[in-house]
Amino acid sequence: MRALFLLLVIAAALVGASYAGARFTAGKVMGPNPQGIGPPSSRFAYQGISALRANPPGWIFSYPQAREFGPNGATIYVSPTGALLGTRPSNLAQLMDARRSDEP
Repeated sequence: MRALFLLLVIAAALVGASYAGARFTAGKVMGPNPQGIGPPSSRFAYQGISALRANPPGWIFSYPQAREFGPNGATIYVSPTGALLGTRPSNLAQLMDARRSDEP
């Protein structure tokens, strides 16, 4: 029973660390305190991210209220280890940089 409990604790720690790394990567793309973007929704795609060519598993951070980036908002795809896999729109980081430079 102890071994099962220890295994669950280790698995929870790994999932938490993976989420924290992915959230940090998404935050680097969006920047600090983005105005008018809305809260993100996040989920882990176990079956793979179908929007990407290789269909890798990973975290999907969606900003559905960010209508200035398209009708479906903005999306950031991050690997379980925290590496940026892609964004929708593909130039989201550049758009966010330009948006930040326009703000007073």
